[in-house]
Amino acid sequence: MKLILRIIFLLVILATSAAFIPSYLMQGINELMQRNPFQVQERIKSQKVAKLRDKEQQKLLNIKEKQETEKAQRLDLRKQQTWSAWYNERAPKGCDNWQSDRHMVECINHKMDSKVAFEKVWNVQQNAIKK
Repeated sequence: MKLILRIIFLLVILATSAAFIPSYLMQGINELMQRNPFQVQERIKSQKVAKLRDKEQQKLLNIKEKQETEKAQRLDLRKQQTWSAWYNERAPKGCDNWQSDRHMVECINHKMDSKVAFEKVWNVQQNAIKK
Protein backbone atom coordinates (compact mmCIF):
# COMPACT_ATOMS: atom_id res chain seq x y z
CA MET A 1 0.00 0.00 0.00
CA LYS A 2 2.84 2.40 0.89
CA LEU A 3 4.53 1.52 -2.38
CA ILE A 4 1.40 2.37 -4.36
CA LEU A 5 1.08 5.71 -2.54
CA ARG A 6 4.72 6.53 -3.29
CA ILE A 7 4.25 5.68 -6.96
CA ILE A 8 1.11 7.83 -7.14
CA PHE A 9 2.96 10.68 -5.39
CA LEU A 10 5.86 10.45 -7.86
CA LEU A 11 3.45 10.38 -10.79
CA VAL A 12 1.70 13.51 -9.50
CA ILE A 13 5.04 15.28 -9.11
CA LEU A 14 6.16 14.23 -12.61
CA ALA A 15 2.87 15.30 -14.18
CA THR A 16 2.98 18.66 -12.41
CA SER A 17 6.58 19.30 -13.41
CA ALA A 18 5.87 18.24 -17.00
CA ALA A 19 3.06 20.77 -17.14
CA PHE A 20 5.05 23.66 -15.63
CA ILE A 21 8.50 23.20 -17.19
CA PRO A 22 7.54 24.28 -20.75
CA SER A 23 5.60 27.30 -19.50
CA TYR A 24 8.52 28.21 -17.21
CA LEU A 25 10.96 27.97 -20.12
CA MET A 26 8.73 30.11 -22.34
CA GLN A 27 8.43 32.67 -19.57
CA GLY A 28 12.23 32.78 -19.27
CA ILE A 29 12.63 33.21 -23.02
CA ASN A 30 10.05 36.01 -23.07
CA GLU A 31 11.81 37.78 -20.20
CA LEU A 32 15.14 37.57 -22.03
CA MET A 33 13.61 38.96 -25.19
CA GLN A 34 12.00 41.82 -23.27
CA ARG A 35 15.22 42.63 -21.45
CA ASN A 36 17.45 42.53 -24.52
CA PRO A 37 15.35 43.39 -27.58
CA PHE A 38 18.19 45.45 -29.01
CA GLN A 39 20.64 42.55 -28.72
CA VAL A 40 18.14 40.18 -30.31
CA GLN A 41 17.54 42.60 -33.17
CA GLU A 42 21.26 43.11 -33.66
CA ARG A 43 21.86 39.35 -33.70
CA ILE A 44 19.10 38.85 -36.27
CA LYS A 45 20.49 41.71 -38.36
CA SER A 46 24.02 40.31 -38.23
CA GLN A 47 22.73 36.88 -39.25
CA LYS A 48 20.96 38.41 -42.25
CA VAL A 49 24.09 40.34 -43.21
CA ALA A 50 26.17 37.18 -42.92
CA LYS A 51 23.73 35.29 -45.15
CA LEU A 52 23.85 38.06 -47.75
CA ARG A 53 27.64 38.10 -47.61
CA ASP A 54 27.72 34.32 -48.09
CA LYS A 55 25.39 34.59 -51.08
CA GLU A 56 27.57 37.27 -52.66
CA GLN A 57 30.71 35.23 -52.09
CA GLN A 58 29.02 32.20 -53.63
CA LYS A 59 28.02 34.27 -56.67
CA LEU A 60 31.60 35.48 -57.06
CA LEU A 61 32.91 31.93 -56.74
CA ASN A 62 30.45 30.72 -59.38
CA ILE A 63 31.53 33.51 -61.74
CA LYS A 64 35.20 32.69 -61.18
CA GLU A 65 34.62 28.97 -61.76
CA LYS A 66 32.70 29.73 -64.96
CA GLN A 67 35.52 31.97 -66.20
CA GLU A 68 38.12 29.31 -65.43
CA THR A 69 36.06 26.66 -67.22
CA GLU A 70 35.67 28.88 -70.27
CA LYS A 71 39.39 29.62 -70.25
CA ALA A 72 40.21 25.90 -70.10
CA GLN A 73 37.79 25.20 -72.96
CA ARG A 74 39.36 27.93 -75.09
CA LEU A 75 42.82 26.53 -74.35
CA ASP A 76 41.69 23.00 -75.28
CA LEU A 77 40.21 24.25 -78.55
CA ARG A 78 43.39 26.18 -79.33
CA LYS A 79 45.46 23.08 -78.55
CA GLN A 80 43.34 20.91 -80.86
CA GLN A 81 43.57 23.45 -83.67
CA THR A 82 47.32 23.81 -83.18
CA TRP A 83 47.76 20.04 -83.18
CA SER A 84 45.79 19.68 -86.41
CA ALA A 85 47.84 22.38 -88.15
CA TRP A 86 51.10 21.00 -86.73
CA TYR A 87 50.39 17.45 -87.82
CA ASN A 88 49.12 18.43 -91.27
CA GLU A 89 52.52 19.99 -91.96
CA ARG A 90 54.32 16.80 -90.91
CA ALA A 91 51.94 14.07 -92.12
CA PRO A 92 53.51 11.64 -94.57
CA LYS A 93 52.05 11.68 -98.05
CA GLY A 94 49.49 9.02 -98.72
CA CYS A 95 48.39 8.55 -95.09
CA ASP A 96 44.96 9.92 -95.90
CA ASN A 97 44.35 6.80 -98.05
CA TRP A 98 45.90 3.60 -96.69
CA GLN A 99 47.19 1.12 -99.26
CA SER A 100 47.57 -1.88 -96.92
CA ASP A 101 47.41 -2.91 -93.30
CA ARG A 102 51.15 -2.32 -92.97
CA HIS A 103 50.78 1.16 -94.45
CA MET A 104 47.93 1.90 -92.00
CA VAL A 105 50.08 0.81 -89.04
CA GLU A 106 52.99 2.95 -90.25
CA CYS A 107 50.72 5.99 -90.60
CA ILE A 108 49.12 5.48 -87.18
CA ASN A 109 52.52 4.97 -85.52
CA HIS A 110 53.80 8.15 -87.17
CA LYS A 111 50.77 10.05 -85.95
CA MET A 112 51.20 8.72 -82.39
CA ASP A 113 54.90 9.62 -82.38
CA SER A 114 54.05 13.07 -83.72
CA LYS A 115 51.44 13.52 -81.01
CA VAL A 116 54.02 12.71 -78.30
CA ALA A 117 56.46 15.22 -79.81
CA PHE A 118 53.70 17.83 -80.07
CA GLU A 119 52.68 17.32 -76.43
CA LYS A 120 56.27 17.90 -75.32
CA VAL A 121 56.55 21.13 -77.31
CA TRP A 122 53.10 22.28 -76.20
CA ASN A 123 53.84 21.66 -72.52
CA VAL A 124 57.18 23.51 -72.70
CA GLN A 125 55.50 26.49 -74.34
CA GLN A 126 52.62 26.53 -71.85
CA ASN A 127 55.02 26.36 -68.91
CA ALA A 128 57.01 29.24 -70.38
CA ILE A 129 53.82 31.30 -70.77
CA LYS A 130 52.79 30.66 -67.16
CA LYS A 131 56.12 31.87 -65.82
